[in-house]
Amino acid sequence: MAKKRIHQIAKELDVASADVLFHAKELGFEVKTASSGLTGEEEELVKLSLFPEVEEKKDVVEDKKDKPEEQNISADENKQIEKEQDDISIEIIEITSNSSPKNLGEIIDIDATQIVADLMGLGIMKAIDTPLENSEIEQLLEKYNLIAEFVEPVSIQRADIIEIEKFEDDPDKLTLRAPIITVMGHVDHGKTSLLDYIRNEKVADGEAGGITQHVGAYKVESGETGITFIDTPGHEAFTQMRARGANVTDIVVLVVAADDGVMPQTIEAINHSTAAEVPIVVAINKCDLPEANPSLIKADLTKYGVITEDLGGDVPAVEVSALKGTGIDDLLETLSLVAEIEELKSNFNTQASGYIVESRMEVGRGNVATVIVTRGTLKQGDFLYAGQAFCRVKSMFDHNNKTHKNIVPGSPIDIIGWDESPTAGDQFIVEKNQKIAKSKAEENKNKLKQHEDSSFSVESRMSDMMKLLQEGELNTVNVILKADTNGSVEAIKDGITKLATDDVNIQIVHSAVGGVVLSDVDLAGATNSLIIGFNVRPDSQSRNMAQSKGIDIRTYNIIYELLDDVAEAVLGEMTIKTEEAVIGMVDVKTTFRAPKVGVVAGSIVTEGKVEIDAKARLLRGGVVIYEGSVVSLRRFKDNVEVVNEGLECGIGLTDYKDIKEGDTIEILGEVEV
Repeated sequence: MAKKRIHQIAKELDVASADVLFHAKELGFEVKTASSGLTGEEEELVKLSLFPEVEEKKDVVEDKKDKPEEQNISADENKQIEKEQDDISIEIIEITSNSSPKNLGEIIDIDATQIVADLMGLGIMKAIDTPLENSEIEQLLEKYNLIAEFVEPVSIQRADIIEIEKFEDDPDKLTLRAPIITVMGHVDHGKTSLLDYIRNEKVADGEAGGITQHVGAYKVESGETGITFIDTPGHEAFTQMRARGANVTDIVVLVVAADDGVMPQTIEAINHSTAAEVPIVVAINKCDLPEANPSLIKADLTKYGVITEDLGGDVPAVEVSALKGTGIDDLLETLSLVAEIEELKSNFNTQASGYIVESRMEVGRGNVATVIVTRGTLKQGDFLYAGQAFCRVKSMFDHNNKTHKNIVPGSPIDIIGWDESPTAGDQFIVEKNQKIAKSKAEENKNKLKQHEDSSFSVESRMSDMMKLLQEGELNTVNVILKADTNGSVEAIKDGITKLATDDVNIQIVHSAVGGVVLSDVDLAGATNSLIIGFNVRPDSQSRNMAQSKGIDIRTYNIIYELLDDVAEAVLGEMTIKTEEAVIGMVDVKTTFRAPKVGVVAGSIVTEGKVEIDAKARLLRGGVVIYEGSVVSLRRFKDNVEVVNEGLECGIGLTDYKDIKEGDTIEILGEVEV
């Protein structure tokens, strides 16, 4: 049954598309955007939902139709009017979520002041630089016959703009410091519960008033130096800090639920920790449950290179219950022992430096930042900078609001005295005087302002790596591997590791089933890795991010070609460009049948262009499920040769019918080497 798009229905009813979309969703229809379609029955139900009195009006209209004096329009004229309505081009364009009127003006080539005026006409009062709600953007664009396809903004990482400063210290001046711990693991395995128990029972124990607010980091008195926990569970923060060059974490606590086992995020956490060369302590949580099986967890972990001490390995494992507190003392004792073995040391007698864990605005205190000191002793009155923010340390207080005059390495503390909120993950450095600290902050601020004009090319970074390999200055090629099945992952891993030579080692930093996503790009940036995909593809965001960061993503559908390329990389002879490249990306919004062609994908060209007879790949969830060519390409009722970015079209693929809403089609073209 033919479907009518929501924006067309809204125009006919003289209401906002957002209203029609809302009522359609309320009625349980599968619709996502204003370009989604409704059947005739669904349309009638939506109309009834919007206008309960519609039946009454309909009867009146039917009566009028029966009167001959009202039938003034001929059948030919009626067809002409319908044709003119069909010819109105509704263009779909990519808009960054929560864009301001100024941003919108640049995208749709309309003066920003006119956009503000049009918004006022719709009853929306917004300034020229104020972010708009996505629903407000949709309402505005209807006026211009445009439909918004919202995308999340992609930006260059701060590490590409502000580099981490490294310090060299005399070994004789180093003293033991507290270890810094990050808790990682799969969702719902108890990371937050574990941190909450330690904070509530171990940190606040005996303190008057207890903890007054959430803090980004806290210290537990255990062992000779104590233990510092970063209260930001999960590997995203860990990887982002590393991507900036900030190796803050000394030990990772890997939380695995005893009733669930090793899960995808568990594996990812293991790979991230291994890539960072950070020791792991396994906390097997939920051991109080009757279905808990710690032995099975330990056996499963061996598949991913984590071999616990009782199985002959060197990874400590502690059985705990975050709910009841069982085994928490053993965990803290184990962490102290691992820290002692690691001999974590720092220079206490120098100007302080460290990292921002989080920042916030507090009433009566202004900008407050939780920091961890990693080198030197931080003193009240010091002048420091972090990224673009400057600070004269007016006051320092811990998680219990107790003030301190001096803070030693390995310790967390909250600082007051910032001129603006610093960014989490930035390095802070104490300078001799206010003038130097302020000038460094101003210099970073200018760099950040100019970052929109700077970019990194895959070619230059790859060329640099190849040059280093040829000169013998680089002895490891890091690889992140994504494939369509577990069998493919294992086969390719085995093939790649055999390509290592005496001079060059190949390190598989991370491997998993599925398409290339943003977390893979973050990890590649942190570890300087190549990303290799077999029968999978990067999504639009990860590809754009990789391009902006200069990270090479190579995709293949033939294993021997993949292995040949990796072999060339090991020799430092990998080519920078291949003959075949993606020239367009298409999102499938709906499907319908057409004579001679079969199933046609009602689509939007989100990037580049689509050409008739071009090679095409159909992706579902990032995995390649079909390769062929574009056999049919239409705009409205016309066959066309090319459809450009932002436009709707109907696409038919050669001998393929299993196209579904939500699929992505890659359009390929030949490029010069």
